[in-house]
Amino acid sequence: MNFDEILSGKNLYTVFQPIVSLETGDVFAYEALTRIDESVYIGSIKNLFKISEDASLSWQLEKKCIKSALKTARALGLKRKLFLNINPNVLLEEEFQENYIKSKLEKNGIEPSSIVFEITGQKLKGSEQKLCDAVLHFKNQKLKIAIDDIGESYAALNRICTLNPDFIKISIDLVQSVHKDKVKKEIVRSLSAFCKNSGIKLIAVGVETEENLATIMELGIPYAQGFFTGKPERVFTKTSKEAFVRIISYQNKKSSKFVEEKKSIDKKKTQAIIPTEGIKQDSRPISQITRKGMTIPETMAVADVLALFNANPEISIFTVVDSASKVMGIIPRITLFKVLGTQYGFSIYSKKPISRLMVTDYLAVDFFEPVEVVASKAASRAEEHLYDPIVVEQNGIYFGVVIFKDLLEIIVNVEVLERTQELNKTTRKLLEQEAMQQRDLKLAEIVQKSIYPSRAPKTSKWDCAYIFKPMASVSGDVYDFYYDDKGSLNGAALFDVSGHGVASGLVGILSKYLAKDTFRENKNEELSALARTFNKKLIKEKANVENYLTGILLRITDSKIEYVNAGHTDLLCIDSKRKVSVAGGANGSFRGSFLGIEGLPDNFETVDIPLEKNSCYIMFTDCLTESRNLAGDELGIELLQKILARAPQGTSAKQLLEYLIDIFEAFTEAVPLRDDLTVIVLKYLGE
Repeated sequence: MNFDEILSGKNLYTVFQPIVSLETGDVFAYEALTRIDESVYIGSIKNLFKISEDASLSWQLEKKCIKSALKTARALGLKRKLFLNINPNVLLEEEFQENYIKSKLEKNGIEPSSIVFEITGQKLKGSEQKLCDAVLHFKNQKLKIAIDDIGESYAALNRICTLNPDFIKISIDLVQSVHKDKVKKEIVRSLSAFCKNSGIKLIAVGVETEENLATIMELGIPYAQGFFTGKPERVFTKTSKEAFVRIISYQNKKSSKFVEEKKSIDKKKTQAIIPTEGIKQDSRPISQITRKGMTIPETMAVADVLALFNANPEISIFTVVDSASKVMGIIPRITLFKVLGTQYGFSIYSKKPISRLMVTDYLAVDFFEPVEVVASKAASRAEEHLYDPIVVEQNGIYFGVVIFKDLLEIIVNVEVLERTQELNKTTRKLLEQEAMQQRDLKLAEIVQKSIYPSRAPKTSKWDCAYIFKPMASVSGDVYDFYYDDKGSLNGAALFDVSGHGVASGLVGILSKYLAKDTFRENKNEELSALARTFNKKLIKEKANVENYLTGILLRITDSKIEYVNAGHTDLLCIDSKRKVSVAGGANGSFRGSFLGIEGLPDNFETVDIPLEKNSCYIMFTDCLTESRNLAGDELGIELLQKILARAPQGTSAKQLLEYLIDIFEAFTEAVPLRDDLTVIVLKYLGE
């Protein structure tokens, strides 16, 4: 290992793991984690830091890590807090205290209040008092302090008292078994209570399973970090869909329980204030027919609200509240779908807070108002709002919702019956509007299919087959084949556009044309340079549309395949002896950045693959390897390689593809696709 080469920083890069709020499901912060090119060092990064410490080079290595983290965070547009792991001995470095971190933050345009120093557990070489002084110095500069791995050692616990941190992180060992170890559960419960009383924010690290998440939410821990809530990636990612849905569902159940308790108390109050005898049925307080409903925070991203609607198909509307449960508006399903169904709706609004789209013109009533009064107000609304639920408040705080149908069942009079007929008209109009939206989607599907290749290439040298299976009507997968002037196959491309729906499909269509034009116009250009040219065109043409791409570009010559990978799944090669390998090597060092994101390095690299008669080359989107079976297991790249190695000898490209898809479908069983699936098989027949 050449430590000087490592300290140059050229082979270091940063990934970011989300720290998730267990109250809202949103990403609260990111932890910057350093990674190193495996071609330079194959050990764990933790061991590398230990080696650097033993060699008294911690400060030099930490500088490179901090520089990489801040530079990458700036390029990605940091809008959350950023946790930086800091060796406590580095905090004592005079250069670090005086100017280093301040100058780096200023250079990258990052506010000190966005940075959290996460003090790691290395043995302190100086005095605790000096560490306290250093921490106070940085706190005065508005930086925050976190202590890592609470629960692993006495030293970490002692530092809570001496450093008065803003955050503490529970060790992985405690979190990963907290759901099945009573002693650890009580330790975590005590830590949670201590932090609440002390004003310290507690983060559970190592949340790897649904059981972990459920238990730490039950224990009242406000933040979580782990592979279940979000994996480390080279770009800023959102909370995983699985974790997000569980967090929101848990919070709404907790809120519903609170509402039920309030109703029980309020019912007793109502009975004491209003006599039960001689009261007409329609004079009951509206609170007696109020439903729980579901609330969402006003800061929730539009894409996450869409996911929540999809996870709860029976719900037609959410009530939007602030942090104090004050009602800010409502968001009907049809309203959201209308906006996102427009041409660029999803791209424009997906990351915006739901407060941008919520309806503020809604009917809200006090929980003591009589039913017939509420019914009269509801029936007086404009036709387009007649079906909207009615928000019920108590002292300005959300209490629940009343469905208009419930009012109709209780208040039976001529006026309401007449309004019912009008409601039917409104329903028909809404159904007609939904039908129009479906027609728009169908049109987009037809356009997309018309411009994608309808059959696989078949030449004297190449036998090809592919499957294109969209999850929905419009796909984000893009595939194409390229030919030279003589009609011979000389290239192929496969892209995977982020997101779903019409916006994703439109970016896919744009990418297909740009890639094809770039391939033709730059046929003498080195393939990695061609990829850079394509990336620049894509960034320019799609402008502010947020969708990005991963992808594979292939150029075929007489003796080799040139291959560029832009953050995509691997290209697999099967030689004539049925040996399966990852093109370019399994370490992925050749894999470049995503396409279409301004500010990311365009570090694309060309890999040359010699052609061998009867060899096969398989391109695919990540749906193939990331799909799960009923047990929750992913197919994965390793199992895929084993499956291909067992393929029958002498099969055609079509037979190999059919064999692969048969096994894929058997593996996933009844689990529906959660992404678009595209697989391309290219078999070289020789001269």
